[in-house]
Amino acid sequence: MATVSITNFVTCRAPVAGAKAARASNGAAVRAPVAVASPNGVSLGGARQGSLAGRVGARAAVSARSARRVALAAAAAETKEAAPTAEVEEPALESDAGVDYTALRDLLKAGEWEEADNEHRRLMCVLAGEDAEDRGWVYFTEVKQFPVKDLKTIDNLWTFYSDGKFGFSVQRKIWIGKKRQWAKFFKEIDWVQGENNAYRKWPEEFIWKKEAKKGHMPLTNALRGTQLLNALLEHPAFAPPAKPKSAADQAAEAMEQMGDNLKKAMGGGVPGLKGLKKPSWMK
Repeated sequence: MATVSITNFVTCRAPVAGAKAARASNGAAVRAPVAVASPNGVSLGGARQGSLAGRVGARAAVSARSARRVALAAAAAETKEAAPTAEVEEPALESDAGVDYTALRDLLKAGEWEEADNEHRRLMCVLAGEDAEDRGWVYFTEVKQFPVKDLKTIDNLWTFYSDGKFGFSVQRKIWIGKKRQWAKFFKEIDWVQGENNAYRKWPEEFIWKKEAKKGHMPLTNALRGTQLLNALLEHPAFAPPAKPKSAADQAAEAMEQMGDNLKKAMGGGVPGLKGLKKPSWMK
């Protein structure tokens, strides 16, 4: 009887022991991947190890990006140093009238502003013709024959060597900005002075320096009127081309011309009734 009892006890306890062993085995299986050995021999949890690995990876990525930025900056600096500096070309001395502008260029380049203005004035007479050269000044009616290319060459030389301060094109912009009002224009470019805006005396009172007011040079004599300067600033070399007339404007001009022709054909117009006598039957 005792033997049977022990056997049954052992048999009944075996599943329990097996369950504990299974749980122990499962626990070991679950914990085995979690528990790892650190480089120092200390056991670390999987989450902690993952966090550490993430930080190490992030630092490595930042270091890589920093190294790349440094490399790109160094390459850009080398490229900038190696790139040649672009030189600004001087204006071409072009002329349709066969005029040599070398002297004007050299004087402007040297900063000899008064001498350059004198040479500029001489060139205006050359472009106007022999009569202008003999008399020493230009009629406003002679400006129309100035070639566009020549005036552009003169203007380009002034603007280039003054860094955009002087020249006909500069003066025109100021003049247009002042609504073509000469008094305001002369004051803006500093050709007049004092409370009465009296013209400066030539040449001693004009400012022959690059620090002069914008548009101060070249000089054009306006004591006898503004027609010459007006002709220069309105020259096709500087003024935009005139807009073509519309069909309506052309028709209106044609009708006006027809009316003028009709008046001429009728001897000055249709006679009125003034001076006519009443016929005899109306008396």
